[in-house]
Amino acid sequence: MNLEFPIHYVIVVGFHHKKGCQVEYAFPPLEVELEKTAWKYLPTLAIPDGAHNFDHDTVYFHLPSLKNPRETVFGVACYQQMDSDKLVNKPDDVTRSTVQKSVCVLSRYPLFGHIQVKMQLITAAYFREGDFNQVSILEEAFHNLNACLVPELLNTPEAFVGLSPRELVFLFRHQILILFKLLLLERKILFRGASVGPLCSALLTLVSLLPLTLEYGLNQSASTKTAKTLSIVPQFSHDEKSDEDTKPDVGNNRQSHENIFTSRQNRKGVSNTQEKYQLEDNTDLVNTTKVYYRRLENDVDFRRRKEVSNETKNTGNSSGAKSLSPTTPTSDTATSIIDEELEIGEKCIEVPDFLTAVQMKPAEAGLPLCLFRKGYLCHPYLSLHYLDLLTDSNVKGFLIGTTNILFKQKKDLVDVIVEMQDGSIDILDLNLKRQVTLTTPDLRFAENIVKQVTVESGRRTDGDNFLDGIGWEGGDEWIRSQFKYYLMCMMRTSLTEDGTRQRDSFNPAYLNLWQETNHWKTWSNYVNSEERDTPGIYNLCPGHPCDGGMSVSDMKIRFAQ
Repeated sequence: MNLEFPIHYVIVVGFHHKKGCQVEYAFPPLEVELEKTAWKYLPTLAIPDGAHNFDHDTVYFHLPSLKNPRETVFGVACYQQMDSDKLVNKPDDVTRSTVQKSVCVLSRYPLFGHIQVKMQLITAAYFREGDFNQVSILEEAFHNLNACLVPELLNTPEAFVGLSPRELVFLFRHQILILFKLLLLERKILFRGASVGPLCSALLTLVSLLPLTLEYGLNQSASTKTAKTLSIVPQFSHDEKSDEDTKPDVGNNRQSHENIFTSRQNRKGVSNTQEKYQLEDNTDLVNTTKVYYRRLENDVDFRRRKEVSNETKNTGNSSGAKSLSPTTPTSDTATSIIDEELEIGEKCIEVPDFLTAVQMKPAEAGLPLCLFRKGYLCHPYLSLHYLDLLTDSNVKGFLIGTTNILFKQKKDLVDVIVEMQDGSIDILDLNLKRQVTLTTPDLRFAENIVKQVTVESGRRTDGDNFLDGIGWEGGDEWIRSQFKYYLMCMMRTSLTEDGTRQRDSFNPAYLNLWQETNHWKTWSNYVNSEERDTPGIYNLCPGHPCDGGMSVSDMKIRFAQ
């Protein structure tokens, strides 16, 4: 396996009536026998359970790297079946009426939809040959993919091909926010569906709502150090420490707002942790929202809020000076630091600023979150053969997809079951169900997204769905920007003291539970690091995007749930 190539292998997996799923071809040839590696069950991923019910489908899956414990290999498999009578050279061991095979690509980069579009055409052409010994088209596909796949594609919309948040909103409606909040709690979440393609797409679309997580946050999503030795988990030497071993455990300590600014006097250099988040060049996320920003600038309410903010800035210094504590340092340096803090406080209007949140550089905000690490796994699809992995004591949580009904029946294994057929979310833990209950501001936020998506869809009255969703408001990028706005506001609010009004808007029980997760502790340590020389997330005032008083419409939304 050449680690320098974007594509590691192109593999053909076939179903044998006696031997089951097995690898029939690989280019370049496999270096070791698959049965002796952690990829021994790759054939069961490429041809998922229940695949015989569909003429063709696509499955996305993750495999642990066999060479590097800090990397995940991303799999895209295009499954297809055809009548055996159409084969040009029918092998003797083909005894059934249909032939089932899957053409699988193993990639370094999580460009799932981008690869799927190309491989679906190649798989169809491979089947049209009628002779599966003609593999030249697969070798050519390997070379072509390696020539055109570059890491820069992760910074473009190509990273989200086939992953539509609009479809997720249509399926789950207001509950999409519950799914988003559940994901951040590092719990055991199971997606179950009959068709593997929509299942994998829905799960990865949910992940894509977390800024930069799909693109850069899945490197350790398929690997963990298990308590017991498992053949499906690579065994690396103790010298090969992953990032999870080098991350500091910061606990629940939170510096006060004043201490964060005071500590800037002694800040020099750049922290090692910050270097892991040098993603400032990923400006496409901001560029895709410029049209919406211009609309906001022309909005009457937006201008009014800016005017109020400016008036407060002009008159707030005198009132702000009176509120200083007698114990505040009186040196010129300390005074300038406090003035800077007050200036940020004066900018804090009731609702956090959308532009400030969405335009903030990833390194300043601490994004992407280190979610899928320290025993929290992400697998768009898993077969029943991986059940032992999920029951290991070192696996703290997971986000997985499956088509096998047996997973759903093992309710002691999971905390949440998401059913793709009807969009239902079954939270088995009553305490967890209470903790993720949406507040009134939460329902307003979800209602706005559902309303915009359905309105945008309803504008198409000619029956042509080709242009459906390409507008900004209600479109895929708009939805992702809204969830980034929500996440940034919630991250900033989580840094405030308990008992504040802002925390109540997000459900205090939820925030307390979130602050116990590994990724929140890592993020908090990063944004509060003494080596940081910018206010970062503290440039955003705490609060909910949809804060406000109760109204009749809020009651209608609540009763409709």
